[in-house]
Amino acid sequence: MNNKTLGILELENRPIGHPGALCAPETHQFPIKCLTVEGANVARLVAGDRSVKDAYIRGAQKLESEGVAAITTNCGFSSLHQAEVAAAVSVPVVMSSLALVPLVAKSLPLGRKVGILTYDSTKLAERHLIGAGWSSTEIDVAIGGIEGSLTWQRLADTFPDATPDLITADVLAGAKSLLNAEPTVGALVFECAGFTLAAEAVRRDTGLLVADFVTLAKMLIEVSPPV
Repeated sequence: MNNKTLGILELENRPIGHPGALCAPETHQFPIKCLTVEGANVARLVAGDRSVKDAYIRGAQKLESEGVAAITTNCGFSSLHQAEVAAAVSVPVVMSSLALVPLVAKSLPLGRKVGILTYDSTKLAERHLIGAGWSSTEIDVAIGGIEGSLTWQRLADTFPDATPDLITADVLAGAKSLLNAEPTVGALVFECAGFTLAAEAVRRDTGLLVADFVTLAKMLIEVSPPV
């Protein structure tokens, strides 16, 4: 087991705690340290509210002071705050799984797109992609979401009641809908940390590469230097 600790800046909405979820200690072969970001919740993050930026910075600085080797979050929409948070600490910071898109794109042949499955495709905008370090003018992507589903509703609750079976069913449905609409999609990136529970099922069902926040967590710990 790797003894480097990953810091996770969490939303105020209680994170999904089932094994396989980003914020569940059992998911990882390394320790995690979670910190709730005051004022950061699903509604504010999805709406692009930048008033939580300073709270993310304070949270990252606290995690760094507590000895974490690297820092991430449990919401892909927090890519808006990537530059400011990374500049405020000396350990590696990647705020969003959207940062994986350029790597995944390089794995695909010409003519194939990266599919991004997000919590709400009506809210994910170019500014979130730019915050994650790339643009849709550089990488051809197709975006789909689970908005309107029961999982979408429940993940916005203060104490979400979303079972692994429910999440998997709704994420599978979202992935299939995206693939039907965009048949050139050759790999998937999950924006939402809540989707990690469904990743293996989607890989099996679609036969595609699927990258998510757990993928990002593993990479961060592997590449980060010892503290």
